[in-house]
Amino acid sequence: MRTSYANGKDLAKEISLLKAQLEELTESMGGAGQSVVARGEEAVEETLKSARELIAKYGDTAKAIAKDTIDLKNKAADKIVEHAEARPITTLAAVVGIGFLAGWLCRRQ
Repeated sequence: MRTSYANGKDLAKEISLLKAQLEELTESMGGAGQSVVARGEEAVEETLKSARELIAKYGDTAKAIAKDTIDLKNKAADKIVEHAEARPITTLAAVVGIGFLAGWLCRRQ
């Protein structure tokens, strides 16, 4: 009977020890999980900060390039209209030639 009583005490000690270890593991995992989340949040914030800096640095340049492109397109369209009004026969011949060339190239394929 004594052996069963001693085994029961040993078993109770083992269970207590396992509970304590489980609590320590739970606490350490909770801390690790929180640190992983914190590192993830820091990475996201750093990425957003870099993106904002890039937009601030190159945003005005991109807007200027877009404006210059629109101005160039408008000037080209105006020049084409002026040329068509000044030389209508030459413009018509160019359009017919381009149409003939496009038709010939499409027919070959």
